[in-house]
Amino acid sequence: MKFHITWIASFSAALVLLGAGCITLGGTAAGPMGMFRSLDKGETWQATTAYPTTQGVKSIAGVKVYRVYTDPSDPNALYLGSRGQGLYFSYNNGDSWQSAPALNGMFIYGLAVDPKDKCNIYVSDGLHIYKTSDCTRTWKLVYTEERPAQRFVSLAVNFGDSKIIYGAQLGGDILVSRDSGASWRVAKRFGFDLQQLNADPFNASRLYAASYKNGLFRSDDNGEGWLDVSGELDNFSNAKTFYRLIMHPSQKDSLFWVSKYGILRSNDAGATWNDLKLITPPGSVNIFAFAISPKDSREMYYTGTILNEKNVPVRSTFYKTADGGTNWVTKKLPSTAIPTALWVHPDKTNTLFIGFTLLD
Repeated sequence: MKFHITWIASFSAALVLLGAGCITLGGTAAGPMGMFRSLDKGETWQATTAYPTTQGVKSIAGVKVYRVYTDPSDPNALYLGSRGQGLYFSYNNGDSWQSAPALNGMFIYGLAVDPKDKCNIYVSDGLHIYKTSDCTRTWKLVYTEERPAQRFVSLAVNFGDSKIIYGAQLGGDILVSRDSGASWRVAKRFGFDLQQLNADPFNASRLYAASYKNGLFRSDDNGEGWLDVSGELDNFSNAKTFYRLIMHPSQKDSLFWVSKYGILRSNDAGATWNDLKLITPPGSVNIFAFAISPKDSREMYYTGTILNEKNVPVRSTFYKTADGGTNWVTKKLPSTAIPTALWVHPDKTNTLFIGFTLLD
């Protein structure tokens, strides 16, 4: 992917000098939004919003971060799916960002990178699935959803056979393609809202589908059959009001279910669940961002956000633990916008990324 970043290097010296003087994309009085990076496990943060163009260095500080996606084969590659402002990506650990012009103005609901070929990327804007086979230079439409009330909310690529692609729709359908997106079929109709789909990197035949109100489901045969693994969630108040499903980056069968209750952990692929002892009482804050260190499971991070009745953020706080949750430290976040994504670099675990948004 070096062809993407060679010309950007010439801007490196300018980025430090421009700072807050950069031109802002999609600007707003609140925020800032976009991405921030910490090199000291969240003690301090710096904006990583430089967006070099032929017209000068702009900024993505006005971009509403919906999700952040990673490349299984490249720890320095990040993809930023925005709320109606297209796709942005960085191949240099967030030092600078580029955009995919063909996707400008789109709400990026889902993205998945082929774990065996980083130039194969699948993206959903809701009604469509697009594919690039040349690292974002060109895009091909591979699926269109004709039902206006439906949308693809999540995409995944099989870690064993990357020709197998999965798509989860809001209305509950799981679609699968076994020929890299050329053709599709329905593998499962759940009949209720789905929010997230995860392919298991440790078990190529395993998938997880998270619903908004109906819990978590697991498939051990590439999406053909499904098992409800959310029975124990009923032991925790409001635990089925789903926010995020996070898979442990380095431990097989280890999952984190982030919900209105708080954060639950399973070490047996969802068969049993236990709650993390957070410093915030269950249900007291909205936890939209959570991450765990790939090299030390005792190091965990989450954000707690309080919204008013109009979904405007009242305040958000950053929490971190170095002892598995026995003790937590609170830190101020670098923005007053809503934190939506946290990620720990798999090799440089002192490095954290956080993304922010505002709700329309």
